Amino acid sequence: MTTYQPQPTRPQWLLWLIPSLLFTLIWWVLPVLLPTLPVDWLTSDKAAWYLTRASGTVGYLLLAGSTIWGLLLSTRLAKKIVPPAVSLAMHNTLSWTAIGATVFHAAVLLFDSYYVYTPADLLIPFLHPYSPLWVGLGIISFYIMLLTSLSFRWRNRIGQKNWRKLHYLTFVAYLFTTLHGWMAGTDSLQLANMFVGSSVIVLFLTAYRIITAAAKAK
Repeated sequence: MTTYQPQPTRPQWLLWLIPSLLFTLIWWVLPVLLPTLPVDWLTSDKAAWYLTRASGTVGYLLLAGSTIWGLLLSTRLAKKIVPPAVSLAMHNTLSWTAIGATVFHAAVLLFDSYYVYTPADLLIPFLHPYSPLWVGLGIISFYIMLLTSLSFRWRNRIGQKNWRKLHYLTFVAYLFTTLHGWMAGTDSLQLANMFVGSSVIVLFLTAYRIITAAAKAK
């Protein structure tokens, strides 16, 4: 019996453009087209801060959703009610959209008026002028997210076993992103429920996966 492996019908990596285009529309295009809207904050000194925090929160929720969905797929809880093609498409969509939100989350800092950022600060870990350790973990997490998302394209070349091992890095990306958001975020206390809630779900599903795998091995 051959295993069904649905193939994406469109380039999934293009999904990372969606958040960037959306935030660009809100920040630059909308005030020009509709100048009467109450969007004065977009031209304030804190506009970059507002947008980087908003996109960071959205990116974290998307990454958490992708991680949780991947765990549901690995434990076969979702496969019973969701067709394989839909499951894979949803997982890819969450992953690439999280990458897009993360790209915007970092890029908007180039317009920050409080700190002076360079592209190197955003691309090289631990060079960041603000909280370099925790921001560095966030940068590493982004590269892991990009690697694991691209690995869907290499799945047949590297083999299912190696692909699964590579995909375990998703847990590292989720952990680093959580630490980045909690330790580097200026509004971590307000978002505590988000960090704690997603972490509890990820830990529960991970434990469930380990227990069920151990039970099958007996």
